[in-house]
This record gives sequence, C-alpha cells and structure tokens, in this order.
Amino acid sequence: MNPAKADTQVPEPVQVTMKKEELRILGKLAKSGFIPPEIAGTNPWSSTDVDKMEFIMTDKEYFEVIDACRFFYLHDPIVATTLDKMVEIGINSLVFYKNGLTDNEMRIFTGIQDKLEEFCQAMAMEYLLSGLVIPEITLGTVAGEELKEHGIKKYSSLVLPVSLWLRDPKTITIKDTGMGDNPAFFAKVPDEMVYFIMNGGKYSDGTANEVLWANLNTYFTDFVRDVESGKREFLLENDDIFRRRPITGSPYPTPFLYRAVESLKHKRNLRRMDYSLASRAIGAIQLFKLGNDNFPVTEDDTDLFDWIRGQMFYRNSSSQDLERIFQLFANHTLTIEWVYPPMEALLNGGKYEQVDEDIIFALGFPRILITGEASKTGTSQPEFAVLSPKQTMEQFRKKILQVIRGIVYDVSKANHLKTEPIVKFKPLNLIDYKSMLQSLADLYKGGNVSRTTYADELGYNWNDEADLMEEENKTIKEKKIATFAPQPFAADPNNPNGNPNANKPGATVAKTSPNKSDKPKTTAK
Repeated sequence: MNPAKADTQVPEPVQVTMKKEELRILGKLAKSGFIPPEIAGTNPWSSTDVDKMEFIMTDKEYFEVIDACRFFYLHDPIVATTLDKMVEIGINSLVFYKNGLTDNEMRIFTGIQDKLEEFCQAMAMEYLLSGLVIPEITLGTVAGEELKEHGIKKYSSLVLPVSLWLRDPKTITIKDTGMGDNPAFFAKVPDEMVYFIMNGGKYSDGTANEVLWANLNTYFTDFVRDVESGKREFLLENDDIFRRRPITGSPYPTPFLYRAVESLKHKRNLRRMDYSLASRAIGAIQLFKLGNDNFPVTEDDTDLFDWIRGQMFYRNSSSQDLERIFQLFANHTLTIEWVYPPMEALLNGGKYEQVDEDIIFALGFPRILITGEASKTGTSQPEFAVLSPKQTMEQFRKKILQVIRGIVYDVSKANHLKTEPIVKFKPLNLIDYKSMLQSLADLYKGGNVSRTTYADELGYNWNDEADLMEEENKTIKEKKIATFAPQPFAADPNNPNGNPNANKPGATVAKTSPNKSDKPKTTAK
C-alpha cells in the first residue's frame, strides 16, 4: 500500500435532506419580472453618430461644417460669447473724412452710416461662422421723407443703398478654375424662391408677398426672367466676395470654428451623458421586495403584489394633493428600495474643464476677454493675450472695409459728386484704458493730435463743446463772472496788485518802501 494514499482521507459525500414541505415551497416561489421599455423606432446612438472630419472639404463636407458651426454658436456659451465679442470689438464706428466734400455732401454718407455699420457686423459674423462672405448691394433712388429720416437735407432725391444682404453659403458651389486665387462661384436658387417666382409672388403655403415681388421685378429683372426660363444655377460675377484662409487643394474656406468642432462635439456627448443620467435619476426605480429567506413568497401569495401595486396606483392616479410621505401598510416582510444610477459622473464638473480649455485654445481667444478674469491669479498679461484676436479682427476689418469703400465710391458716382470721402474704422483699442489716455495726452501736448480727435476718444464732440464755450464766455462777460473759480490766496479782483487779504476786516498791510523807479523824475534846468 502506498503510504501517501494511506494518510489521505477521502471525505464522505454530504447528504442534504429536506422535508417534502420545504421542497414544495421552494418549487412554488414567486418569480421575478420586469416591464420591458418601449423600443424606439430609431437608435439615437447609432454608429454613424461619430466625430468624422475629412482633410479636404468638398461641398457636402463644407455644408456639414457650416451646420455644425451655426449649431454650436446658438448652443455653446463659449462659442457664442467669443464670436459676439469679436464682432462687437472688431466692428466699431466708421469714420468719414471730407476729402474735399462740403458739409451738406458729407451728410449723404453720415446719413447711411448706421446702415453700413449694421452691414459690417453681418459680414463679420458670416466671416467667422462660414468663412465665405458674398455681399449683395443694390442702389436705388431715395426721395422725400426717407431722406429726412437719414438726416439728409437740400436734396430732392439721391441714389443710396436700398438693399444690403448676404447670400447663404449653403447655396453656393465653389469650383476650382486652376487658379487658386480666382475660383468660380455658382449660386443655386432655393426651391422656395423658384416657387415664389413661378407663381407670381406666392409662397407654397398660399400666402403672397407683393412688396418682395415688386422689388424683384424692379431691381432683379434679369434674375426673374432667367428663373422663369428654367435656369437654376447662376455664375456670380461679384468682385466683393472674400474667403477665410482656403487650403491648397480645396477652394472652400476654413471657418473660424473649424478647429474647435471636434472638441465641441465631444463636449456635446458629455452633455448627453449628463442628460441621460439626470433623466434616470428623476425616474429612479422603486423596488418593492416581499418576503425573505425565512418567509418566502410563493405563487399562492401573488395577491400580495397586487395589493401593494394597488396602493401605488392609487397614489399616482389620485387628483388630490397628497402629502410627500406616502403611507404604506404591510408586514415586516416588505422592503422598499430606490435604485439610482451612478451619480458621481453627473455631479463631477471637472470633466468639462479640459474640453473647455481645448475649445478656448482652438478659438485662440483669451479667457480674460471672455470672462474678465484669468484661470490663475496673477498669470494674465493682457498686452500679449490680445495679440491673436486683434490680428484676426484686423483681417476681416480690411476685407470688410474694401466692400464699404466700394459702396461709398458707387454712391458718389451715382450722385455726381466731385469726389468720395475717405472711410476708415476707428482704431482697435485693446490696451489698458489708462495707458491709452496717457499716450493720447502726450500726443496732444506734442501737437501731433487734433482737438477733435482728442475729444472724440473721450466721448465728446469738439464742435459742440466749442459752441458751448462760446456761449459761456458771452454769459461770463455779460454777468461779470470771474473766468475761473477763486482759489486760496488768489489776488483780490478789486486790488489785483495788493495783498489778497487787504480788504478783509481787521487785516493789516505791511508797508513797503517805494522803488527808485517810482520816485518823481526831475529835469535839469
């Protein structure tokens, strides 16, 4: 016999014996169940919902990018604030210089200044959102009361811009002509516009727009005739079109938000996760357990579930205002639990910090201009932080200013003016205001800045201030008011050469010896 085997004891199998009554109860235990959720017709989390971006954009990819940029501008606070601030800071007031025009002729351009500035803001926003700006300018005759509304006098009629608008980039097809700086732009006529023209000024819903129909026939006669003849795509002969940074190999521009789209989609997915967790928390599962190991619920006791379910249905269906603490009546075998999803991911806001940083880096816009503060105390240098957005704003200001100068030139020629005014934007001011004022004061003291410019930067009109000062000087002379307010130890107006306190009660005046020059002169005989 093997000694090793001799020392090994093989245990006897355990015999489990149960009573017939216990086996019957176990076999009849109540079965658990669940209510299957309603199956949606489509899966919102399909495999096609991914961040897929092509290297070279065709018209289809470009249109998708435009949709994404517009969506995030409307829904993401960082994007909305950044673009709004860039437009508000970059498009400031237009300044017109006479360049030989009379004051009355200058009113023609200052009268349409507000309209031009509003058009500038629209072009700047389109430049940042889509990167493709196609302005359409129409001049027409304006007369009567409309001229007075613009503040223009002494003219019975003038030729002014009557329509300033931008084409939708999604209706534009760009084709490469072999010369990268001169592609061909084709405009597609929208189906609704085709229906409107073919039905004499009526929309597909049956409504009519007589004003638009009259304007189309007045200012766009050739366009209406071509659409009626079946033409649906037009070659745009427009010298005012400008794009933002087209990449070699594709004639389509690069939108300002393009680099941030991937991070914005990732942030949107994080929000979807939070929405899903929040909806589950709101509709948390309430689990009712009846019975335990010592008192199991069998198939014969299913009426207990119906009894609990009836109490809960009564609570949900009652129209009365019940108290928040709902009273259930049951024995000690009833257990009620709440099943919540993991809430740590929902309550943790740190998951957005990195993606927000990526978005801000992609936009190239400093945090201090978005929120007014830096991410860390004492680490912000505004002079360097504004360099990148200032260059971006200067780029679209130059392109927009070319369009405005073209409008000013056409208005001057159409109204037979001898010349056109010089138009510019006010300089961008992204430096410390106190430093700017000090620099401006130094320029003024050195005779390098006019009084008009000095007053304009401080928010005053120098001509108005000059008129006020003239009126004040007249009043001062008529009422014999001192030119300046009296200062301590100032000379007495009635005794300008004496002691300022000489006329005061109890004042003593020290005698002074007369000068030799004050002695009477004698003449020799």
